[in-house]
Amino acid sequence: MTNNNKKIDKNSKSRLMTRRRVLQLMGGYVISSAFPITIIAGQQINIPKINIKREKKLYHAYRSFWSELEMTAKFKEMGINTRCFFASNTINSIGFEYCKYPLIWKGIKEYDFSAYDKQIEDLLSVNPGADLMCMIDLNTPYWLTRRFAYDSFSEISHAASDKDWLDITTEWMKDFISYSEGKYGKKIIAYILSGGGTSEWYEYDSGRSSRIKNTAWRKWCSRNNISLGEDVPSESSLQIASHENVIYDPQTEMHKIQYWRFHNEIIADAVLHFAKEARNLISLDKEIGVFFGYYLVSDNKLVSFGHLDYEHVFASSDIDFFISPGNYNDRMMGGGSGSQLVIGTANRFGKRYLHEIDHRTHNIDPNGWETQSDDNAGLIREAAFALINHASFWWFDMWGGWYAEEESQRLIKHLKKITDRCVLDQSQSVAEVLFVADPQSAYYVNEKMPQASAMARQFRDKLNKTGAPFDTYSFNDIPYINLSRYKLVFLPATFLITPERGIILKKHLLKDNRTIVWAYAPGICDGKSLDTRRVKEWTGSYYATQGPVVTKMESWKSIYAFEYTTYTPKLLKQIMKDSGIHLYTDDEIPVYANEKLLALHFSEGGTKKISLPKSFRRVTNIISEEVIVENKSVFLYPFKTPDTVIFNLEE
Repeated sequence: MTNNNKKIDKNSKSRLMTRRRVLQLMGGYVISSAFPITIIAGQQINIPKINIKREKKLYHAYRSFWSELEMTAKFKEMGINTRCFFASNTINSIGFEYCKYPLIWKGIKEYDFSAYDKQIEDLLSVNPGADLMCMIDLNTPYWLTRRFAYDSFSEISHAASDKDWLDITTEWMKDFISYSEGKYGKKIIAYILSGGGTSEWYEYDSGRSSRIKNTAWRKWCSRNNISLGEDVPSESSLQIASHENVIYDPQTEMHKIQYWRFHNEIIADAVLHFAKEARNLISLDKEIGVFFGYYLVSDNKLVSFGHLDYEHVFASSDIDFFISPGNYNDRMMGGGSGSQLVIGTANRFGKRYLHEIDHRTHNIDPNGWETQSDDNAGLIREAAFALINHASFWWFDMWGGWYAEEESQRLIKHLKKITDRCVLDQSQSVAEVLFVADPQSAYYVNEKMPQASAMARQFRDKLNKTGAPFDTYSFNDIPYINLSRYKLVFLPATFLITPERGIILKKHLLKDNRTIVWAYAPGICDGKSLDTRRVKEWTGSYYATQGPVVTKMESWKSIYAFEYTTYTPKLLKQIMKDSGIHLYTDDEIPVYANEKLLALHFSEGGTKKISLPKSFRRVTNIISEEVIVENKSVFLYPFKTPDTVIFNLEE
């Protein structure tokens, strides 16, 4: 790096720490649509906002790790001319190469760009008009893992703690982008910065320490004026919490809470660093994407995964869109799938979501979908989720064969025509239900206990099966989104209620005859201590009351249950009905809806009654183009087993 670049990095980190210090002082409360004004104790702190106007793009693409030239040509025939490829130097989590082309990055300032040339030339040979999305591999090649004695793929927080790794990897990325832009700039429409586990900035280490991470921890504590000792808490100690082995006590375990903040922030800082350096080399007419923001992750990974500082990354003016695969735990027939990141928060920061459809089709994996009928219902479900949420999406063919069946290809071609017709539509969500993610409270939680998954991904999966659409935002979004539509709000994760957070709740949520649903220990922590008596202050019920207990508050209704298992899809559906939520079906199934589109997914079909919130002039099956009913709000429809149907609702 040049001295000038070091100066820029230092200034950038200083601004970032100012933002984070604001968050810590406010207990996670930041007033921002992209860092405008924050208020602490009545004093305004102006945080610079960079206004960069770039055209927002929606992508409908084909992706594979390997060349898959025959399928690339077939996707061209399906009308899909955007192709994502991976310029990789590393092996995957299964143990073989991501990319079948030779190594590009062979040593410090030593590159074989002919391997990159060959990869692009092969793709263009079967689709000369293709728009390319290039994933840049920022992980350590095998020759660099020896130098650092770690592998960024499995230890990204350790690599991100190491200035040498950042410098060497930044140099590689900048040289790669300079070469790529110089030769293929007209063909490449987006770069995706990939690092960490599965190239999704995923941390595998469960909080393990190391020499380099200890050094970074001490520096982080110094920058934040924190005196907690010099060493990272041990991995075993992080799996012990004072309150029922679930919640850390800030009076005695603040070092664990602050360590998890460090662990997540150091990874976020690395993502922001690479994005800033990349943006300096990439024209504003093309975009930068990142796999990041996974709050709704698989079990026992909520905190150690390394994505909890997602709000700062979403706020970056250098990144345009964020990617995640569909939910891995709820993707079989009857499941609601959905994103692993909090789409509402990304949208609030002006970012878009790209939904990765990587679901195992019946001809690929015996543990995936089982039949072609499953494939059809599943592929439509995933496309419908993206379509209704105005998200980009791509068909991920991993190592080939996912879409080998001609019936799947015909379906994808048809779905491409549908998305082309809907691309300019900006119909708003009609959800009356809000699910609130809370990354700040997550820092206080022992992720190895079942409550950690129950308060996040598992709770969302239950909402998937209630027959009503819902929106997902983060706690910090509450002051900045229009809450008037929401009759029912789920706060299953809000253990941390500081005085500032309490003001937010009272001012924005706890009013207007709204129903608020809590679980386990809401408000037990005020940021300084734990006290179970606070639970009654917020919910009207004593801590550990089995429930569900309904309490009429001053201008709102509270529902509390101690055990997360109490909240079954059946109970959640009844709570919705009692709260005046419109239910599209009596079945416990996934429903996605906006003002113009409605999608329902059934694992077991049959003739079902569908109830619309009002009468529409015409209701059409958007896949078959069959008119189903006119000037009615209730109709019967014969669903197949399994089935996903997307209805177009015409006013």
